[in-house]
Amino acid sequence: MSALFSALTVYALYMMSSVPFVVWAGRSAYRGTISSGSSQPWPGILSSIMRVVLPLLLIFLYAWNVSDGSRPDVSVPEAAGTSDWMPYQFLLLPPAFGSIVGYGIGFLMGAKARNRER
Repeated sequence: MSALFSALTVYALYMMSSVPFVVWAGRSAYRGTISSGSSQPWPGILSSIMRVVLPLLLIFLYAWNVSDGSRPDVSVPEAAGTSDWMPYQFLLLPPAFGSIVGYGIGFLMGAKARNRER
């Protein structure tokens, strides 16, 4: 039971650390969607790249390194370079997830507010 409580605490703190990134990306996507000049509201190309594409690349890079390090056919010297960066990549996951979630929430709220203006 103690191990379960410990794991739940770690994941709860991990999720809480992404809240500032959810707010930041959400406000940015909301403002971009509201001020979009096109007929279809959209935050823009650069905003989408910075808040969705790049975080997805970080998540996939972490998943690639985790799966690559766990393969039995990878030798120890080969896996050593990957495991050195994994703690830092793990620390980048809350901002990445928060940015993607905030972008989605901000876009949906901005599109709804823009359609209400018409």
